Formats: sequence, C-alpha cells, structure tokens
Amino acid sequence: MIKTHIINCGKDIQVFINGDSREEAEPIHWSLYNHGATNQADPEWVDENTVTFWTQKDRLIRAFRKAAINGIVNNHSHKFEGKRGALIPALADKIAARRWRNCISKPYIRQVSVANLDCYGIGSISAEKPDSDYSNRETL
Repeated sequence: MIKTHIINCGKDIQVFINGDSREEAEPIHWSLYNHGATNQADPEWVDENTVTFWTQKDRLIRAFRKAAINGIVNNHSHKFEGKRGALIPALADKIAARRWRNCISKPYIRQVSVANLDCYGIGSISAEKPDSDYSNRETL
C-alpha cells in the first residue's frame, strides 16, 4: 500500500512515497515526475521502500490532477463516450483533492550540521563593570 508523507518546509515541501516494495513506490515517483511535480530525474531513495523529492504544494496538486486525468482516460474512457461537459476535469479535481488530503503530514525537523556548531568561536567573551580598570581584565 502506498503512503505519501509530506514535510512542509515553508515555500517548499519534501515528499516521501513509501510502498511495500521498491517496485510499488518507484512508478508513483515517475508518474509525479512526468506530470511536473519535480525536476529530480533520478529517484532519491531514503530506504529500500521509500523515495523522496522536493517540490511545492501547487506543483504537487497539479501533478495529482494530471495523473488523475490520465488514469481516467486510460482506464475509464468508455464511461464518458458521447458525454459533453467537464466531467473528466471535475472528477480529476476531486481525485487530486482526495490524494492531497490523504498525504500524511510530518513535522519539520531542522538538520544541524556538526561543521556549523563552532560558528560562535570567533573572538572572546568578557564581562567587566563599567568603572573597572580595563588593563586588568581577563578574557574567557
């Protein structure tokens, strides 16, 4: 079963597609790539069954909608033969909205690099009383 997790990072979101196997998750990534959700051509695998990519909310919903239209046309076009109007786009909008609602939101956890932990190592810190003699001060 495919599960889609998203992490909202402000303007961008990180999308995780998790399946029971690699063969189940990879076609979903390619579908979203082909419909413009991401420009990341090579899937980035987090683990054996989870692929991730970065995108924006609007792009992801638009890709959900395009994928829904293609799915309807490929699998159920015989049901819409001879009918006029915007049945397929209206149905695709509902499917895309349902896919967005079914995305599981995860909290954003900022990654801290060990290389940046010494960013305040420049200079020295000292404290004196304003009326003290500055020649006898010690620095830490």
